Amino acid sequence: MRRFSGVSRFPIGFWNYMTMKEWDERALADWEACAFSTIQSPAYSLDEEDRNKLAVLLAWCEKQNVKVILRDPRVSIYRIRDLPRDEKGDRSLPHDYERGVAEAVAEFAHHPQVAGFFIIDEPERDLHEAVVQAVGIVKAHAAHLLPFVNFFPAIPQTEALLGYRDYGRYLEDYVQRTGAKLVSYDYYGQMTEREYENPLYYTNLSHYRNLALRGIDFWNTILSTPHFRYRKPSYDDVRWQVNTSLAYGAKGIFYFTFYTPDNTFNSETNYRQGPIDWWGERTDTFFYMRDVNRELHQRWGNLFMDLQLLRVGHYPEAPAQGGQLLDFGGAIKEIAVEAGHDPHLIVSEFRHRISGQTYAFIVNANPRDSVNVQVYMQDVRQLQRFNAYGEAYVVNNQAKFVDEFSSLLWLAPGQGELMALERVE
Repeated sequence: MRRFSGVSRFPIGFWNYMTMKEWDERALADWEACAFSTIQSPAYSLDEEDRNKLAVLLAWCEKQNVKVILRDPRVSIYRIRDLPRDEKGDRSLPHDYERGVAEAVAEFAHHPQVAGFFIIDEPERDLHEAVVQAVGIVKAHAAHLLPFVNFFPAIPQTEALLGYRDYGRYLEDYVQRTGAKLVSYDYYGQMTEREYENPLYYTNLSHYRNLALRGIDFWNTILSTPHFRYRKPSYDDVRWQVNTSLAYGAKGIFYFTFYTPDNTFNSETNYRQGPIDWWGERTDTFFYMRDVNRELHQRWGNLFMDLQLLRVGHYPEAPAQGGQLLDFGGAIKEIAVEAGHDPHLIVSEFRHRISGQTYAFIVNANPRDSVNVQVYMQDVRQLQRFNAYGEAYVVNNQAKFVDEFSSLLWLAPGQGELMALERVE
């Protein structure tokens, strides 16, 4: 047994709906314990009290090597939802928006832990032009910082909200016009009651996989707080959401949410039992998140940041909507299920951006049952896996033939195994 060694630079964070007036330093202990590496700051004003608190938060981020996305009132465009529409039905940025961005950038852009500025969450069609303009303005003043925008998911209910029937075209328009190198979205239908995994989860991942295959990174927002018809996630549920996201090429994970909303402004909702409850105390979900976050940091560290997705597929069947059947076009040539009820695997292959080494990632996408599988590979000379502490170890070849490599895996629900493959030249 060893102590947790600290966060990597892989982004793991949460949606933070606090204001700086509500925030105090006691929150930092929870953020550190839960192994967050990229946080959203509370929304702050520019008065002295909020600035003093923000200075404390930034000092903590520097000490803990945690990145922060600032919710600065000069950069966020939430307030334009209250402005009138123009003749085209769009809402426009305030006339002084760029001046405010320039001030915020001058104040914070050189802080080593500032990763970017929050722009908006789930913009509707009447905000699209303003979002594109805001992202361009932030990039013009601070090209190294992330203008953070989080999108609606691809579901039938969002078509009218977005003004696009083809969600892929919506993403493509945004990427082309902004030059975005990172996009973010949220979807929680995989966590409905009665443990029904909505295949639209994979529809959404497939849209963002298409970007990942082109080298455009994405972050996935996953469920941690039950509400509406979304159930309270177990440890296996949290692990499942994280590892299925990694398998599709995700380069960051945000949780919705960390602090349980008190329903003040949504009296009809049923938020409850988030990681931190209404009294500021840790629930069992907190510890599930903590353990999954620590595993990602400890086992794989920064590795997934440098892995370029080559292919991803499902075995032995693909979801009804979204997701592709594994094509066995890479190093993995055959999979034999030795034991397990209702097996469902996601198999990905990656190439390291620097070394060029091939990696295979296998996830048990059955959220309830373990599975035992034999994986057969060709043109593989040696295989390494990673223990709980991130140490690589060589796996013995179990194949009967000299021109084949075989490895046996037991995978718990939601578990993912990353394998470094030394290929035959």
